[in-house]
Amino acid sequence: MTSSSTMVVEFAKSTQNVCMCLGISIFFIILFMMTPLNSFLLSSIFGKVIILTLLGYTLYYNLSQTNKFSNNFNISLTAGNWDVLKTNIVCSYVFSLFLLVLMVSVIRKIF
Repeated sequence: MTSSSTMVVEFAKSTQNVCMCLGISIFFIILFMMTPLNSFLLSSIFGKVIILTLLGYTLYYNLSQTNKFSNNFNISLTAGNWDVLKTNIVCSYVFSLFLLVLMVSVIRKIF
């Protein structure tokens, strides 16, 4: 296996980890924000802290792995031809933006 294919496999595994963390976060969002558990003050606050922690970790992990992947391939999003790797990196950054929006909406529900 070559070095570049190893980096792609590592990025694919990190993407799987991000999806798993997001799935758990969505489960907790449904559990603590859309069920009667949100009416209990202690469980509601505890659940939202767990949700924010998971989303924060997911956002950090996604951004760090995307930056690492981008730097390993010396990819510049502003110059050169557009290829599959650049599209994947841009999609990862857009996904991070949506994670940030989700975190802000959970924070707004706290207050």
